[in-house]
Amino acid sequence: MAKQRILVCPVCGETQQETSVCKSCDNSLDTDGLLYAEGSIGPWSIRDPKSPFLPGMTYDHLAELARRGEVELHTILRGPTTRQLWKVARRVPGIAHILGRCHSCGEHVAAQDRSCGACKTPFLTYRDRNNFGVDLTVPSEGKVEGMSSFLSDSSILDTQSTPLTLPPRQESENKNAEENTGSPPFHALQRKNKQDGRTIRILAVVLTICVVALGTTIYMLMNR
Repeated sequence: MAKQRILVCPVCGETQQETSVCKSCDNSLDTDGLLYAEGSIGPWSIRDPKSPFLPGMTYDHLAELARRGEVELHTILRGPTTRQLWKVARRVPGIAHILGRCHSCGEHVAAQDRSCGACKTPFLTYRDRNNFGVDLTVPSEGKVEGMSSFLSDSSILDTQSTPLTLPPRQESENKNAEENTGSPPFHALQRKNKQDGRTIRILAVVLTICVVALGTTIYMLMNR
């Protein structure tokens, strides 16, 4: 009789006989199911004594649970904004405002607000799956949901501006630019060529004088 293989669920760690679906976490254990489970893993966790070995979840998953009422003000959470230390949800940056509270001052807010009307604390999102908030002096860098904490996206996009244009260049500037073109080695070569030209002209004059003098000397010797 063949021995039954024992399987360890890669998601929750439950040991069980070989099967296609985990009996503990209900995750499909085929390739597609494991890829889906891996894609949903993130740095946020809900304290659940019934499932203590489940991995964390993404910010978007936790935020959706909060919107559906499955996470409440006194639910115990941890994540990048708590430096992975447990806190009640109403004090967790990134989640508290979805539950209707400012995480900083406790003021009542609307879930769609981007900052607290009382203390002006911005409400940010934290979607970086690889940042657990334990490596930095500041927990985790959040991002504004939308374009601005103070203006709506439509008011930002509904703007008109005049394109910048460059002023026309003056002819004198163009002339100076043409006169000043060239690198220092190029100017040095120009100076050398001018010096060589002067030297050649001087040598030509000297040679002419010598030829004339030589001709005169020969003529005088022949007439003696």
